[in-house]
Amino acid sequence: MLESIYVCRHGFRLSWETQLWTPPTGIPRDPPLSKHGVDQAKELAQFLKRDLGIESPEHARSQGVAILSSPLYRCVQTATPVAEALGLPIMIEPGLAEWYLPVRKGLHPALASPSLLKRHFPLVDDSDAWTPLLVPPRVGESMRAIHLRAARLSKLLTAALAAKGIRKVILFTHAATQIALCRALAGDVQEGDPVLSQGAIEPGQEEQLGLWNDDERLSVAAATCSVSKFSAATTTTTTREAWQREWDGRTDFLERGEERRWDFTFVEEIAEDGIDDSTGKEISVTKSDAYKHLPTAAPHETAGHARAQSSQQVEGKL
Repeated sequence: MLESIYVCRHGFRLSWETQLWTPPTGIPRDPPLSKHGVDQAKELAQFLKRDLGIESPEHARSQGVAILSSPLYRCVQTATPVAEALGLPIMIEPGLAEWYLPVRKGLHPALASPSLLKRHFPLVDDSDAWTPLLVPPRVGESMRAIHLRAARLSKLLTAALAAKGIRKVILFTHAATQIALCRALAGDVQEGDPVLSQGAIEPGQEEQLGLWNDDERLSVAAATCSVSKFSAATTTTTTREAWQREWDGRTDFLERGEERRWDFTFVEEIAEDGIDDSTGKEISVTKSDAYKHLPTAAPHETAGHARAQSSQQVEGKL
């Protein structure tokens, strides 16, 4: 029986709009972590190892622990120190991939295969041990559509993991996907909800900015290397929650705390240009990375959230 789900965002990354580096995978918009992001990933690994109480790779396997990651380089790079610390492979799930807005032209980048990623990360499992559950459309998604993807993925994921006898899973994903998935696990959005069955939910379908009221949804903290934890409900209730959320985007184990927090209020347009498949080049510059110039936390972050973050206790010190 699946007992615990950890939902992690990748570490601090390089901008994908710079010309100072090339993607290790050769895929546009697939940047690696910055040096600071690598340090964050190492801190996250030690924190998760402590929380899970894992003493050896054999212990991790006996406890039914598994690691799943988005195919984007920065997520697999963040997952690697965790995989090393626990002695486990990294399975690739494309349903955890980045959220891209509907395209005006072209397509969004294709995702790296497990075999390509294994060239860079030996701990990636490129066997048939994990069958991909869901692949995001290259024509992009509206805000409703990313939440619908997460609602579908949460059901497929929990069923597939339980069928494999996995008891504890660590997921590595991106800010928007992390937020949507946490909402789905908590029962805040579910497939069939009116909010997800009306408006722009088809792949590539644009939605007027402002129609999705994110303030009505469950608040989810999504800073770099943040982790939310969900536990299986111990009793059957009349509420919609299938999972109990124990942590909301914890970062108190990181030396520099919460950084580059993101939420859906950062979305400044409803569509963007994609990739020209014939050249592999971006059709035009997007504003997708504009939020990096803003404060590390979302503008509407409350003092209450900051106090809650600082009050959380972690055993030991990294």
